[in-house]
Amino acid sequence: MTVLARLPFSHPQWLWPGAALALLALALGLLAQVKPGLGVRVTGQRPLLQGLGMALVLAGCGLGLAEPRWGPPEAPRLTVRVVLDASRSMLAPDGGAGLAATRWQAALAALDRLWSMPNPGVRFGLDLLTGDLVPVMPAGEDQNLLRDVLRAVQPGAIGSPGTALGYALAQAAAQAGPGEPAAVLLLSDGEETVQPGEDALARAVAALRKADLPLYAIPFGRPGSQPIPGEALASSAQPDFLRRLAEASGGRLLAPGEDPAPLLQRLARGQAPMPVTRSLAPAHPEWGAWLALAGIAIWLTGAGKPLRAWRNILVLALVLGLGRPARAAAPLPQPVQAWLAQRALARGDLQAAQRFRPRGDTPGERLLAAQIQLRSGAGQAALDLLAPLAGQGCPRPVPTWRAPALLLAARAQAALGRPEAARALLAQLLLEQPGRPEAVHDLQSLVPDAPPPPPDRPPPPRPDQGAREDELEGLRQRLPANPHPAGGVKDL
Repeated sequence: MTVLARLPFSHPQWLWPGAALALLALALGLLAQVKPGLGVRVTGQRPLLQGLGMALVLAGCGLGLAEPRWGPPEAPRLTVRVVLDASRSMLAPDGGAGLAATRWQAALAALDRLWSMPNPGVRFGLDLLTGDLVPVMPAGEDQNLLRDVLRAVQPGAIGSPGTALGYALAQAAAQAGPGEPAAVLLLSDGEETVQPGEDALARAVAALRKADLPLYAIPFGRPGSQPIPGEALASSAQPDFLRRLAEASGGRLLAPGEDPAPLLQRLARGQAPMPVTRSLAPAHPEWGAWLALAGIAIWLTGAGKPLRAWRNILVLALVLGLGRPARAAAPLPQPVQAWLAQRALARGDLQAAQRFRPRGDTPGERLLAAQIQLRSGAGQAALDLLAPLAGQGCPRPVPTWRAPALLLAARAQAALGRPEAARALLAQLLLEQPGRPEAVHDLQSLVPDAPPPPPDRPPPPRPDQGAREDELEGLRQRLPANPHPAGGVKDL
């Protein structure tokens, strides 16, 4: 079973039944060819050829169900969960970028290099690793915000004391969505202080393997004992622990100073191996269909004279069928169209999304169709689709589709140049569901800017700088504080 899991197939378990049935059909055909008395044979019939054709049909069915995967993805896509060690051991002065550089400064420099350059097709999320996992930013494409957020973090000042690689990586693996291309990028010194090393390794590897999530680690620090400034503690980096952890999960340990951006781009483009459940390589079940069609043709060739007597009639029926005007193809079911449109929208193919746009009346189909229309620039068409969902009346309890419908309607109104109507929809959403962060953000963006002050007054501070400082201060207050700031608890 382990060997099958490594093959480039979506469902390799179907290969063995297909191969076994194909060998059985070939053996029966050979037996009927060698011993004619086993059954009635018509003129011109060749059982061995028929057995070969049936074997190809069965092998083609198994190959099609197994879905061979190969080739580059249609659009690069990857979600990277960045897990950054923020324990006090990262303050040890052996970062490698200078005599006074700490591990923390070296890790920030590595992330700054990564996020200062564009990474097309890659989304980043940020978690901090202490005695547990502290989620900071969900997965997104705003790399400048991620760089700014790190300015508000001080090692050892947030979360629980210690470094819990086993527990924290298990939590990070649970956050990954099923089936999406994803990986974990760990920046740490590899020193585990909450569990024994082997127990933490087993826990983390089991969680990562269960989620089919490869881990790539960047080590910081040297194995020798290093003092932590201002504390009576010492820390020793464990790069070998990170190497074992990364290789056991299907990833690898990056060399100190190695840029992870090329590796992440290869993963996003399908040029580097990923687990099959998270692979972007397209599936090709049509290979099995072509093999089965070849088997049917071989089977008909060896069927004998009675079937050949119908050749003229079959050819005439084929000519008459091709001469008739083609009938319109049956429309796809609405759930299938919605699935195809959702896939096309996820990879950025707006033309395909319009072609498969669902026409049903269920809330989910209306929301998807309105989203496609809004991205296509047809704001009024999106409002028409959302009208039954975004009206004044709201059923109780509030259904799950109500908030997305109001948000989409507000964005459509804003795109049509109607900010007052958009603000009214967002205010209605906040009345029905107070505290929705999306509605608060959109409502703040629609508030008109204050008029400039008179010329005799000094100019106010730049609003973007003030907003950024306020946001960083709010983040500092929201991060969980370390209940044991210094001394008394060994926090590495």
